[in-house]
Amino acid sequence: MVNPNPMSEDEPPQRKQKLETPSRSSAKTLPAPDNDDDLWSEDDELASDEEEEYRRQIEESDGFDVEYFPHGVWGGLVPNETKDGYYSPFYTYLYSKLGIHCYNLQKGTKLELTRIHKYITNQGYYPPAFYITLDAVDTTRRNNTTTPCTFQTCVVEFPTPEWGYFSVKTEISRLKVPNGTRSATYDVCFERRWRDEAIDDFYRGKMPNWLTKDELAAATDKGQYYELQESDLLENEWLQLYAEFAFHVRWRGHGGLPPFLPLKIKKVIVQTLESGEDPPHLKLKSNNAIFYMSFRASNGDPTGMQPVEYGAMIRKTMDGKPGHIGLEVQCWECKPSSE
Repeated sequence: MVNPNPMSEDEPPQRKQKLETPSRSSAKTLPAPDNDDDLWSEDDELASDEEEEYRRQIEESDGFDVEYFPHGVWGGLVPNETKDGYYSPFYTYLYSKLGIHCYNLQKGTKLELTRIHKYITNQGYYPPAFYITLDAVDTTRRNNTTTPCTFQTCVVEFPTPEWGYFSVKTEISRLKVPNGTRSATYDVCFERRWRDEAIDDFYRGKMPNWLTKDELAAATDKGQYYELQESDLLENEWLQLYAEFAFHVRWRGHGGLPPFLPLKIKKVIVQTLESGEDPPHLKLKSNNAIFYMSFRASNGDPTGMQPVEYGAMIRKTMDGKPGHIGLEVQCWECKPSSE
């Protein structure tokens, strides 16, 4: 769980903070000086006014609409503009689609990303958080007069030194909430906080090993695994997003991945703790699942050589709270692709 400005309660502080984002109940007005001596300067008063305005913008927008403020060495929320409104930078495209994917799973909608307006980052704090505002359309009702809806998602990434592994969670996935004073019963911190205890231990801890043929054959008999058919791939376009996350993890920092999209998914096996679903493709609708996937890039490969087949494991978890989905991703190069 990440607050807009302070450190996460679960992480040891890495830096001393200059500001904390207060709730309305804890916000305090700075006392005026007793006299016009040198205790306060004009610069101090201006800094205090900026600080108050900064806090107000965070409170009234939940961190999604914050102007630029000079935070100095202590960091804070910083607005950024996308270069092309879609792919640049590539991770904002992925995070935007992840927030929409979560909303679609929970609401039964089919929203689709059309444009990214802006994103705000919490520079100077760990873990990194991204507050993204974007446009989306409902593809089930698309026509010439369809008006895009404004969507907001807050995504937190958990980078690790382990190459080829990445973890990311959404804390907010919603249609835009108008800015303004929040009701007394609204608690954005509670909304963002994950209920990790709601996720079975089967989907926590170290990622599983890649399946061998013998393990897959034995496990399939128990009903825990299902190999997706071509029709499953066509009906569940979000699987392309999972492959794109894996591709991004393998080539993190490359900066030029969009020309290699769309990815060509060759095989997907899904695993759940539950067994015996009828029909078995219902595993795709499980809140928690592990996906074993192979794919290759289109139009060549970032290596500059012949197309390469990639292997990936994606563990999806959802804690049951609105707007929450998590992905843990591992990806590696397997072999030159035969296609």
